Amino acid sequence: MFITEIFVPLLAQIETKMRQKIVVTLLWCVAGALGVSAQNTVESIRKAYQAVHEDMDRMQPGAEGFSAMPPEYFDLNVVQNLPATGPHKEHVRMYYGELEPEEEGNPYPPHYLRFVTARYNFAAREFYEEYLYDDKGQVMFIYAISPDVGENMVPYEMRMWFDGRRLLRFTAKKAEIAEAPEDGNLLKAPFKEVYSGAVIPEMYVEEADRCKERARRFLKMFKGIDDNTYL
Repeated sequence: MFITEIFVPLLAQIETKMRQKIVVTLLWCVAGALGVSAQNTVESIRKAYQAVHEDMDRMQPGAEGFSAMPPEYFDLNVVQNLPATGPHKEHVRMYYGELEPEEEGNPYPPHYLRFVTARYNFAAREFYEEYLYDDKGQVMFIYAISPDVGENMVPYEMRMWFDGRRLLRFTAKKAEIAEAPEDGNLLKAPFKEVYSGAVIPEMYVEEADRCKERARRFLKMFKGIDDNTYL
């Protein structure tokens, strides 16, 4: 009887402390997982996008003073004559950033793809796209103007924000014109927002998937160029 009176409460105290430790451990695990999966927000991506464009402006020939930066990017120009569609031109520019070098004092730190602009055509159809990446090679933002989306083949402007592989937001704007401008530059066309949400409606899925695949292709292309042109 004496042993029972002593050890039963003691075992209960031990069990309670173990439960508390398990709960605390689980809470830390959940917090860590949430921290990893919530690195990007629409607002943080917008700030990163703005920072990239500020650096691009500082690389322009007209930039002066301490704000000026030497231009650093890869430039690709493609000129082809394609079957059925004829002359094809594509201009791709890849801006890159620097990662922390593995060896301290290394004057040649590794690069990562930071931002891509692409302008190209198929026949009279003009396309324009932008891709923003993080330093791990994951695309964070896609901006695309396509001249023929959906069954009616209408020009649309689309934006996609990502946190890892998770879509944060998708927006679509429809061109308020019957056809592209005479010079083919859809950037000059007026667009009106027709959708904004956390999922991609069916009519935009094919074009969105095409852009995501191009984001992967540009990353692969960048690595191939960078590995062969940098010390």
